[in-house]
Amino acid sequence: MKTLFSLIILLTISSCSLAPFSSENSARSYGAGKMAAEVGNTNSSYFIKYGMGITEAFDAGLVMEFGGISTTALFTKYSFINNQTGPSLAMDFGYGSADQTKFYYIGTIGSLAFTEEFEIFTGIRFNSVSTDEKDVEKDEFNGNVKILAYDVNYLQLSYGFNVWFSKMSGLSLYLTHYRADDIETNQDATFTASLMFRF
Repeated sequence: MKTLFSLIILLTISSCSLAPFSSENSARSYGAGKMAAEVGNTNSSYFIKYGMGITEAFDAGLVMEFGGISTTALFTKYSFINNQTGPSLAMDFGYGSADQTKFYYIGTIGSLAFTEEFEIFTGIRFNSVSTDEKDVEKDEFNGNVKILAYDVNYLQLSYGFNVWFSKMSGLSLYLTHYRADDIETNQDATFTASLMFRF
């Protein structure tokens, strides 16, 4: 366990470029003491996400993306309205840094669970990134996204749905749009698919 914790800390402080392309996909909390994991693909990169419910309404965890751009972030989420079925509303925050590069994001997400097995969601996030040429090539597409400056502030809008096949596994599918003066995209939306697990 100590080795795993050391590895997570090392990855967090040594791998950072842009804010994660993957988004929060539910306003519901994991629940106190419960854990969740997610593995997926977004913007030509793969991602792994692991989190734990600290309280009934507050979650924290780590997300790592690797591929064209590698990113690691610590994230938190607080659910103001937290229903197993019906509407939920939450805010999320994430942070990552390494040497000359740092980013943070803050956002809000709303979701509506028609049943415990099917949920739709939408979220908007503000991302602030300060990076350099060591981590990211500007004026060059990374998947669907190209940055035109090394200090970038941009909005990220996501919407989609989650389907749970069992108590422990499910699928999340969603689209994401990026908007800013210093961001360009090849296509209007970026598609994300992930497998979700809870323990």
